Amino acid sequence: MTLKDKLYILLEEPDNSRISFIINGIIYILIFISIINLMLSSVDDIQKNYGYILDMIRNIIMPIFVIEYIVRLYASGSLEKYKGFGGKLKYALTPYAIIDLVSILPYILLNSGFNSSFIRSLRLLRIFRLFRVKKYANFAQIMKNIISNIKEELFVLLFYTFILLIILSFAVFEVEHDAQPKVFSNIFQTMWWAVATLTTVGYGDMFPITAWGKVITSTISIIGIAFVAIPGGMFASEFMSKINDKKEKEITDIETTCLKCNSIKIKTITNTKLTHNEEKIDYKKLSICQKCDFKWLS
Repeated sequence: MTLKDKLYILLEEPDNSRISFIINGIIYILIFISIINLMLSSVDDIQKNYGYILDMIRNIIMPIFVIEYIVRLYASGSLEKYKGFGGKLKYALTPYAIIDLVSILPYILLNSGFNSSFIRSLRLLRIFRLFRVKKYANFAQIMKNIISNIKEELFVLLFYTFILLIILSFAVFEVEHDAQPKVFSNIFQTMWWAVATLTTVGYGDMFPITAWGKVITSTISIIGIAFVAIPGGMFASEFMSKINDKKEKEITDIETTCLKCNSIKIKTITNTKLTHNEEKIDYKKLSICQKCDFKWLS
């Protein structure tokens, strides 16, 4: 095993060894410390009295992240598809590598003399390092699949919502503009009211005072409940479906492994019928291990 292979296992496969698990655990802890440090630096009193401590913590943690990024880039050559310069470039464009780069880029730029308020604000991108936690990668993949499955329905819903917002904005502008010219000054300003009302947020900064305006507001508030509930129901239904599919797959994976010797050489006989106490019992499957001849029913 080469050095690249060892480094790749240590950084990219935390479940394969205790040392790898500890290293990744330390990295996650440093990520949280870095984010808390950034949050504390936004408090004027803390920055004024303890700014030097926050700077010291940042100057310890961020170089570790820079080194980690370089080592990950080097270790990616362990995989055939990431070998050579082209492979390294391909790895650098993967989502996780982009997250790593985005999180350390503001620190590199600030220490290179590019000191501006915009670059300093980019430090907030450090929070994206949390997406490195692979335990939540499965959840992110599930959400991606859900959006992909219901994208057509969501698009239709958003399209009709947009049309509804425009119609309501025009209607309320016509009935409220004369009564409140400074509040409902134009269609675009009225659209802000329509969005806040349709989503049932209702900030209270804009509200109708005419009779027709109140009727329209009542109508859009009731419609808004349905418009908010529909996508929520769609997501919940798809989410439960994906969770159930995942559990069934895990059960299937277990069933395709011998319960006695863990061999994957399994022969299955479906629609099995056996007689027990003169009673015929139907089973979906009889599994027979080809290695140890162990049999079980499911």
